[in-house]
Order: sequence, then structure tokens, then C-alpha cells
Amino acid sequence: MPSATSNLDVERGSTGEFLSVTTPPPVWKPRDGDDAIAQRPRRWQRALGDYRVAEFGCTLAMFLVAKSFTLMSVNDRPIPRIEIRLNSTTTIYARDPTVDEKKLHEQVPMWSLIVIGLGVPIATNLLLNYVLPKIRDVRVIPHDVRDFFLSLAQGVTMSTLLTQFTKHITGRFRPSFYDMCGWDYDAVWDGVTNLCTNSAGEKEGRKSFPFGHSSFAWVTMLLLTLYLLGRSRINCKSRSESAARGGRKMLKLFLCCAPCLAASWVAITRSIDNWHHYSDILAGSIIGAISACMAYSYNYGSIFCWKYAGMPCEAVHEKIKSESMSDDLQEDHEKMISQNTSQRV
Repeated sequence: MPSATSNLDVERGSTGEFLSVTTPPPVWKPRDGDDAIAQRPRRWQRALGDYRVAEFGCTLAMFLVAKSFTLMSVNDRPIPRIEIRLNSTTTIYARDPTVDEKKLHEQVPMWSLIVIGLGVPIATNLLLNYVLPKIRDVRVIPHDVRDFFLSLAQGVTMSTLLTQFTKHITGRFRPSFYDMCGWDYDAVWDGVTNLCTNSAGEKEGRKSFPFGHSSFAWVTMLLLTLYLLGRSRINCKSRSESAARGGRKMLKLFLCCAPCLAASWVAITRSIDNWHHYSDILAGSIIGAISACMAYSYNYGSIFCWKYAGMPCEAVHEKIKSESMSDDLQEDHEKMISQNTSQRV
């Protein structure tokens, strides 16, 4: 009999003695379903897809690229001046009053903006997903925490990338440029010589356009507003059932838009502090708003669709797929009933 540990078969020879014959090993043939099992993704591959690791990694890489722009040299524009001709032979030069404001204390420094801009949206998302469902009956949406964090990271990365790149290639002067660069007010200026005594302040004074605070504030706060609008489903098809329902919807609308008021306040304070021109604020706000809309649209369904508002795109696709399967089953069931009825007739 064949051995279980070798490829030797035993057979009887013509003279009656036993001979050992070497046979090839058995060839494994896949059974039905083995190909599907072999092609099934492994656990770590499923984890990479479930947590969208590739998208988080790509976003992190692009954020590092955006931060690398801060190492670039700022566009070295000629220092602005006012030329005053006293007569045909004498000309004096004065400082440009549009960049000769006094630098004031920052009402919203960058560290507090980052804490508020990231802390408030993250805390709101965690509250809606883990705390509020234990208190009252609210929608529990799959993949919401993961996709909101990814949306926040994508939006901040896009706005930072555009802001830092544009800021360094533009090199626009801040309203308080002379005060920032430590201008030597005692020297008589010939209109050409650089009288700045603080090189770090001079570099910072050339980063006015676009406004980084407003872009960061708007991308985080507008993203939070879009998220709240989607979760609350303002576009409710039963809004007109009662006056109270319409009033509640309107109150929710204003509460959802409250983060945009905070973003507007942050943007305006920088003009009050003489750090930015109004055009800088407008450009930064537009960059932040566009980045927020793109990041939200990439990961979530439309806020104007009552059925899919506030749902991540993956959950939307899963719901559409399940509804399609239910429709197919219902159609098959109706066909069977129709066939049975016709056979009876």
C-alpha cells in the first residue's frame, strides 16, 4: 500500500517479489469556490480599505508638501515708496501709508486658532456619534467618524497647500510692514536702500496675501456647518406639516450656520490688528470655503437630498445596493406569484 510520508508505491513483480515504484506526487486541483477564497482580500488588506489608510497617507504627504512651502524664499518685491518732487532737481521719498500702520496685538493667535478650528469640529462629531445616541434617538451613521476626520484632513491640506504656495510667490506687504521689519525711521531714505533692521520681521511682513487665518477658519468651520446641515436634514419633505416643525427647522438652520459666524469674526480681527488687507481676507476665505466644499462632497452625500443627507458616500452606496437587491427580490416574488396564478387558471 502507498506510504503517507513518501511517493513510493509497492507492486508485485513477474517473479513474485515485491518491487518499489516511484510515482509522481498528486496534483492539487482547486475545488469549486477555492478561486474565490484565494482572491478574497486578507485581513490586513481589508483593514487598509476599511480605515481608508491610503487616502489618509496621501493626505498626510500632501500636507507635508504644503508645509515645505514655508521653507521657500518669499518674493522679494521692491519696498513701496512715495516719490515727492520738490522741484526739477530735488526729490524726496516717503513711506507708503498703506503699509505704514502700527502692528497691534493678535486677538486670535495661530495656536488658539488651531485648537479651536480642529477641537470644535472633532468634539462635535464625537458627541453626535458616541454621546448623543445614549441620550436620545438619533441617526447612527456607519463610517461617519472615519470619513469626517478624513474630510477635515483633506480640507485643511488643500487650503494650506493653496495658501502657502500663493503667499510665498506673491510676497505682498502687510499693512504694518514698516513696523514689522524694524524700519530705521531716523535715517534719510533715498527710496532704494533697505532700511529694515529685523530680517525675520521683514520676511513675515511680506506674507499678507492670501490670509492664512481666514482660510483655516473657513475650511474648518464651513465643513462643520455642512456636516451639521447634513446630519439635521434641513431639507425635510414634511416641513410644512405644522408651524412648529417649520420653526424648529429654521432654528436648526441658524444653529448649523453658527460656525460660519466664528470664521467671519476670526477673519475680521486680522484687519483690526493691522495684519491683513481686506482683499487678503476675502481671498483666504474663498480658498477655505472651496476646500471645505470639495472635501465634504468627496466623502458625503448632498445636503439637499433628504434621503442621503449626512451619510458618507460609502454608506450611501451600501444603502443603494441593498435597496436594489430588495427591489430585485420583490420583483422576483411578484413574478412567482404571477406564474402560480397563471398555472392555476
